[in-house]
Amino acid sequence: MAKRRGKRSRRQRRILNPHRKIQQVIEGADFINSMPDEILNHILSFIPIDLAIRTSVLSRRWRHAWCELPCLHLRTTAKGIDQTLLSYRRLKIMSFKLCVTHKVTEPQFNSWVEFAMSRNVGELSLTGLFFYYETYGFPDCFYLSSSLRQLNLVDFDMLPGCTVSWNFLRRLTLSSCSLYDESIANILSGSPNLETLQLFYCGGLLKRLDLSKSLSLRALEIYGWSQRSGQMEIVAPHIHYLNLKNSDVAPCTLVDVSSLADAILCIGLNRYRPFKAGFQQYADVLQTIVLKMLAKLQNVERLTFCGGYLLQILSLAMLCGVRLPKLKVQSLTVQTNFARSFIPSIARLLQNSPGLKKLEVHATYVSYIKYLRISQGLDSDTCWRSKHEVFPTTSRMYSMSDCNDAKMKLLGSFLRLVLRNAKRLEKIVVWLGDSYFSDEQMERLLMVGTLSPNNNVSIEFK
Repeated sequence: MAKRRGKRSRRQRRILNPHRKIQQVIEGADFINSMPDEILNHILSFIPIDLAIRTSVLSRRWRHAWCELPCLHLRTTAKGIDQTLLSYRRLKIMSFKLCVTHKVTEPQFNSWVEFAMSRNVGELSLTGLFFYYETYGFPDCFYLSSSLRQLNLVDFDMLPGCTVSWNFLRRLTLSSCSLYDESIANILSGSPNLETLQLFYCGGLLKRLDLSKSLSLRALEIYGWSQRSGQMEIVAPHIHYLNLKNSDVAPCTLVDVSSLADAILCIGLNRYRPFKAGFQQYADVLQTIVLKMLAKLQNVERLTFCGGYLLQILSLAMLCGVRLPKLKVQSLTVQTNFARSFIPSIARLLQNSPGLKKLEVHATYVSYIKYLRISQGLDSDTCWRSKHEVFPTTSRMYSMSDCNDAKMKLLGSFLRLVLRNAKRLEKIVVWLGDSYFSDEQMERLLMVGTLSPNNNVSIEFK
């Protein structure tokens, strides 16, 4: 027993020894200082560059550690950028992001771009917001790179002064940039291995986006298109994925998307646009564009409709005697409310998709503009009263947003409509949003699945 007590007391003495604690801290610090440079750089890459620079005061070992960081993300003044780049020593930059917080001159910006290109940057992100209304032109070295893999530009005029050579570029993202037919052709021809092209709220005078020679391109995303450029034709026979979210100013026209497998379509409508002069003519043009677009998507496997206006446009077309095309879609996603003017197009899309296996519904109870009444002088609440009377009018839809019982009955009616029109459906996923149903109400909704002819439809609520 005495021997045990002696061991216990020695252990207690070791724990209570303050010098041992200090020694453990020193040993921990030595452990960090003994790490290879690659690991230290990896650790510092998770914090902002200004904090990484402050670690230089910790010890001699850390004094120049930040100077070898593989990634430089700068968001500061011109003076701060110059000071940082002056001390930076790494010869190869993996990622360089630059966002200036104050107005700069073209020579200053050129020097930073030339610095990044001289260090064989792999991922480059530049923001030109602080040139205001001045036209900035990149130096030629910017367009001649064998190291660029990803490029993200915000608010620039894309006017190459030389032949572009980005042989290894995989992803190109242009946001709020001005594009022109000749310049985009130059960029695309100089990027033979481009796989993803993203155009976000760009403008200019681009009339035709011809991607027929971009054999490696698989994904195209276009958000918003400037009215200044008008309607843009898209020729993209090799892409597999298309995400097209247009504002109401100038929807794009699909010419060739023959390899497309996955498409997301969204057409927004400015709340004041329907009340402006000439909306009737614009609505006719918009309907024609949407119908032609849908015809080009007959062979896609996954199709998504975002926003309610697209569905209302299709309902209006049906009311005018237009037949919607047959689709080979296997997975359909719609964002919609359950007002009467949305239902006809949804029902017809289900009927025209005989191979449909999965339907995903993002339910919303917001009140959309009465598109039919404004564009054609029709009352969307009475056009389909006899056939779809169980679904509410647009105005009544808004009043149901706070009534869960009404929502549950409406959702049940919608599920029954789906099961009547989609014969081979295997799964329905419903995103309820801010709606909440009790366990009893959920069970009653799930019982609707047993009404399917094959009795094998799975219903899931999220």
